[in-house]
Amino acid sequence: MTFSKLITLSAFLCASSVLFSQPESTSEENKTDKTPTKYEKRVYTTASIADTEGISIDGYIDEAAWNVVEWSTDYVEFQPDVGTAPTEQTKMKIVYDDKNLYVAFRCYQADPSTIEKRMGRRDDFPGDWVEINLGSYNDDRTGFSFTISASGVKGDEFISNNGNFDGSWNPIWYADTKIDDEGWTAELRIPLSQLRFGNENEQVWGLQSTRRYFNNEERSLWQPLPANPPGWVSEFGELRGITGIEPQKQLEIQPYTVSQFDTFEAEPGNEFRDGSNTNLTVGLDAKIGITNDLTLDLTVNPDFGQVDADPGAISLDGFEIFFPERRPFFVENKNVFDFRVGGGADNVFFSRRIGRTPQGFTTTDGSKGEIEDFPTNTTILGAAKFSGKTKDGWSIGFLESITDKEYAKIRLNTDQDFLDGLEEVGEPREEIVEPLTNYMVGRVQKDFNDKNSYIGGIFTATNRKLEGNLDFLRESAYTGGIDFKHNWKERRYYATGKFTFSNVNGSEEAIRLTQTSLTHLFQRVDADHVELDPTRTSLSGTGGSFEIGKGGGGKWRYNVGGNYRSPELELNDIGFMRQADQYTQYANVRRLWN
Repeated sequence: MTFSKLITLSAFLCASSVLFSQPESTSEENKTDKTPTKYEKRVYTTASIADTEGISIDGYIDEAAWNVVEWSTDYVEFQPDVGTAPTEQTKMKIVYDDKNLYVAFRCYQADPSTIEKRMGRRDDFPGDWVEINLGSYNDDRTGFSFTISASGVKGDEFISNNGNFDGSWNPIWYADTKIDDEGWTAELRIPLSQLRFGNENEQVWGLQSTRRYFNNEERSLWQPLPANPPGWVSEFGELRGITGIEPQKQLEIQPYTVSQFDTFEAEPGNEFRDGSNTNLTVGLDAKIGITNDLTLDLTVNPDFGQVDADPGAISLDGFEIFFPERRPFFVENKNVFDFRVGGGADNVFFSRRIGRTPQGFTTTDGSKGEIEDFPTNTTILGAAKFSGKTKDGWSIGFLESITDKEYAKIRLNTDQDFLDGLEEVGEPREEIVEPLTNYMVGRVQKDFNDKNSYIGGIFTATNRKLEGNLDFLRESAYTGGIDFKHNWKERRYYATGKFTFSNVNGSEEAIRLTQTSLTHLFQRVDADHVELDPTRTSLSGTGGSFEIGKGGGGKWRYNVGGNYRSPELELNDIGFMRQADQYTQYANVRRLWN
């Protein structure tokens, strides 16, 4: 659950300026802070309920199994008044068996009638809610978040990079709530198969719990944090006492068939718009747990019909609009494949390129009585993904996918009187609008230096079998890069950098269109350093970034850095990039109040 931003005062220097500053004295900061800059790490010790009658998830914390552990309380306010006692206190219990983790919350509220019981969709986080974060990887960077509101609305997020919450992760788990004279209660059952952890006999996980008290817009934490902590997952407390559980190796095979029937207003003479449409789809999804850390996902002709539709959007500047990934196959472990390029959404890997809308065009001529049926998406013949993170700190991801060639159907108007009135009548045919394409992505990253540093790399390949009138597409595209980050002084200070390269190949027309696209604009009059060459058949480019600064602890934050993209850098075959040929330097100083 992301928190509202603390009030900040920022001073942004001009792009070419350089900020010279010495790290401020930590002792001086401590003199002015009203709260500690570091809290002792809390530990919760759980116990097994394997020999009990079990727990029913109904919101009533009345089973004898809950009595094998004590309540843990003493939540401390984090927002708005860090380090103070919350308006209402919260208690938590955690137990487990060989298949599930169980969590109970008692959220006190003096006047239960003031509990905000708003309804909402999944991940809306309405009204009063309570949350548990589990760092089962115990890597100080990643975690799993489970939230339940007083009204029973569930929320779940995957946490990456020590504080980035991703709501597209939707695991299977169970929860219920009840309101009584003391406030409200919640029970959660989280299957261990939805978590990722090592095979040690005695587990040590990161643990945090947050409660939102809606009436005062308060956030209180089980593991207290100072104002402006240097991270989120790295500051978790610990969950101990889980012993003897075996990693839950998943084996899920889901064959499916989907029948779709649409109705719409008929268009006279158009056989593709005759008032109704019927479609039958057959496919299979599979998930195989190689280990509890690493998962193999397979899909054949995947069904994405149940995925939420993208919101309507219009691009006023001509640049492509970024839409987040929602398809379950690609959402699983998507953080492993993440490789951002500079700021914003630009990324070496953008999974929505796979199964995209066909890029081709047809020669349909309405003046000859021709009508067309153009496919809305490219068929994914099959895809496989091997991904996860090992207990040794290795993040591994490999994805392979093949998409089918797609054809637009061109037919004649069925109104014979209409055709008789034409000077020339076309002919029925099919025209290819998307080639057979192979996509590959490989990603690896390694934590070291007691989880304070990492280094990694990525490589992607896109290869198309071009046919017909598709010579305007690039035949092949290869991208790659390396990235690193180093934290020191209890993660107060950091340095991070990335390097990216690309190579694209195709016909003279394909490379000319690449040079003149909105991403590159080699033909613009103010670009003396580039030249449009219509005879080229390949482009190669690079990009990079570096930043160093202070990101946590105390009241001050600062950084200085820069990034660049060469004119020929091209990522859009399997990545997302709005604009190449950029060079940026920046510096930033902030003073925070809370």
